[in-house]
Amino acid sequence: MIISEQWLRERVQLDLTVSEIADVLTNAGLEVDAVSKLPGKVDKLVIGEIQSVAKHPDADRLNIAQVDIGSDVLEIVCGASNVRESLKVAVALVGAKLPNGLKIKKAKVRGVESTGMLCSAQELGLEESSDGLIELGDDAQIGQQVDAYLALDDALIDIDLTPNRGDCLSVDGIARELKVLADCNYISHEIQEVKESSESKVDVEVDKPSACPSYLSRVIEGLDVNVITPIWLQERLRRSGVRPISPVVDITNYVMLELGQPMHAFDRAKINEKIIVRQSVAGEKIVLLDDSEATLDADTLVIADSKAPIAIAGVMGGAHSAIGDQTKEIVFEAAHFTRKSAAGTARRYGLHTESSHRYERGVDPTLPARAIERATQLCIEICGGQAGPVVANNADQQFTHKEDVEIRLPRLERLLGMSLEHQEVGEILGRIAGSVIEYKDGWRVSPPSYRFDIEREADLVEEVARVKGYDNIPTAMPRIAPRSQTASETSISVRQFRQSMVARDYREVITYSFINKDMQSLCDVESPVCVANPLADNLSVMRTNLLPGLLTALQFNVNRQRDRIRLFEIGASYHKTEQGYLEKQKVAGIICGTAHEPQWGVSDKRGVDFYDLKADVEAVLALTGQKKPIIFNEFDHIALHPGQSSSLSREEVVVGLEKSGSKELGWLGRLHPSIEKQLDLPATYVFELDIDLATMAQLPSFQTVSKFPSVSRDLSVIVKESYDVGQLSEAIGQALGSVLTKIDVFDVYRGAGIEDGSKSVSFRLSFREAEKTMTDADSEQLVATALEKLSSEFGAKLRA
Repeated sequence: MIISEQWLRERVQLDLTVSEIADVLTNAGLEVDAVSKLPGKVDKLVIGEIQSVAKHPDADRLNIAQVDIGSDVLEIVCGASNVRESLKVAVALVGAKLPNGLKIKKAKVRGVESTGMLCSAQELGLEESSDGLIELGDDAQIGQQVDAYLALDDALIDIDLTPNRGDCLSVDGIARELKVLADCNYISHEIQEVKESSESKVDVEVDKPSACPSYLSRVIEGLDVNVITPIWLQERLRRSGVRPISPVVDITNYVMLELGQPMHAFDRAKINEKIIVRQSVAGEKIVLLDDSEATLDADTLVIADSKAPIAIAGVMGGAHSAIGDQTKEIVFEAAHFTRKSAAGTARRYGLHTESSHRYERGVDPTLPARAIERATQLCIEICGGQAGPVVANNADQQFTHKEDVEIRLPRLERLLGMSLEHQEVGEILGRIAGSVIEYKDGWRVSPPSYRFDIEREADLVEEVARVKGYDNIPTAMPRIAPRSQTASETSISVRQFRQSMVARDYREVITYSFINKDMQSLCDVESPVCVANPLADNLSVMRTNLLPGLLTALQFNVNRQRDRIRLFEIGASYHKTEQGYLEKQKVAGIICGTAHEPQWGVSDKRGVDFYDLKADVEAVLALTGQKKPIIFNEFDHIALHPGQSSSLSREEVVVGLEKSGSKELGWLGRLHPSIEKQLDLPATYVFELDIDLATMAQLPSFQTVSKFPSVSRDLSVIVKESYDVGQLSEAIGQALGSVLTKIDVFDVYRGAGIEDGSKSVSFRLSFREAEKTMTDADSEQLVATALEKLSSEFGAKLRA
């Protein structure tokens, strides 16, 4: 929010410079982003009145104006479209230096001498761009300094408010805050009730009082909507970042900036019968003031007449009921819409307005009555007309009531870590709230109706800390009793897992849990959890795996000429189940580029492949001490390359000393070529593991070292191509038991001598008996047992 220093000082009396005001606000949590000065005093810039206008003889777009500046009449060439007789303008005399740096000199324009320049708001440093001359009001005195008339000795304070401080989105709100923080005099704006001079009114019905506890309307007839908004009002809007539009619209914007109450004005002639505050019917349509058409959902709060919606409540009015040049009668609206009813409405329809910004953060429910009187007062002063009665529909007379909040001095001192004077705290609370009841070691506070952020004791503690000053709270180390945590031997820590990944040249990333639904469908077939009120369209669903975030990070790096990338992430995935929503912790990684960093002594520049990633995964899983080998099986996944992907599992996972049966750990493989092409990525490999299963550890157990020698035998078998080597190894282990101490695959052969669709797999089996020396006959029998197992389960044949 941008606020004018001069406007602010009309509401609060304090002996602080604008920089000191900014510091006070920032130190209390209302961060001031910038303080910008207006031009201040500008020499040789005076008010003039155009006496006559004639066309330039040699230029169709230029005019020659005779301008009275009081002491002289100047001839000035001007190309502005709005130059006309009797217009009062800002005249820069010869020798003036304008705020935009332009120096005015006597010059000839197409043969006509021009002794000065007529200025626009842009040239005076008041707007970034202007269509024509700045038009000064009838009260401007010819010859008067423009800087004095426009009060250019001003500063603009740009405040970045947190969402819980909607009460500060107005001049009055900031003034109240300074009263609390600086203990200065706050000048409340006295708004006189406007007497009725007409009987014209519009009936109001509120069908949804829980969403709209208060709705006020007032008809003003006989006004002139084509008058020019006074320059003082235009300037206040302009300095607050609001573009002046028309008198009635400018008045509603002015009241919103001054008091904090959003308002709207309808053309009375375009309203059918009455105003109804209701829920929309699904499929209803409304053309809004920005000319966009909105198709309404069934639960949107709207302002309607007897035929159709005329506004989305608290967001934007409709074009059909908008004020035009022929409007003779208007209806002012001032309402209180609850935060709950306003939350997300604007975003749902792709809108963001000053009104929705305030209603979503909370607007003082007592403001509508004051705001409608203030708007009426300004409207009659500027546009004329007669005011009808205020039609108020207050469904709940108690909607402004807030529960009292108690605060205890011992609790306050304990939380702030400092001693406080009872009287000082009472004075601070008195500045925050009008009603404070004191009792022994505490106070009972009635929060003001505009402070939605004060609901419990902790909120008042924060208020006292803000007013006291965070810099005045002593710094102390927290007293934390040391506690030793029992190290678990049944699992490795996530920290160990993370360190192992980093040691293998991976970099950790943290990505959003909210993702784009298109990216989600690209990476998983599972139906995701949809966010009811997404921050943006590309953050509308919750991820079901970690792949979308890693792909986004990878794509970002590849687009910036990083050619060797290894990333991992540990985070949650989110799933819908019959029992409700489920959150799972997972670890995932992604690699692309060369297998090794370029190095003068290494000529291997090959790219990464499936087995590089497989080795990394096996290495980190080896931290668990599990003796059972990892089983790799064929795996189909929408995001993975068919034939270059695998699931990971362990049979009979040991947790501690107990067996827990087979466990699916996760998957790995190459990214599907279609995704690589769509995202413009090189060959990319990914994995994902369930972090809880991947960190299950087996307790080390003592085993006597046998004094008898081991025996090794080779076994080569021919099996169908479809069988995995891991399946064969597991079957041999089951058949031979503990006597088998090691099994290695030393050759897989396809080619001459092996029929199509088959392969030869050669194993080296190591045996050792614990109680005796193994004979050749024993080892041959074991090899025969292994061959029989492979033959019966896989149809294996001994290779000659």
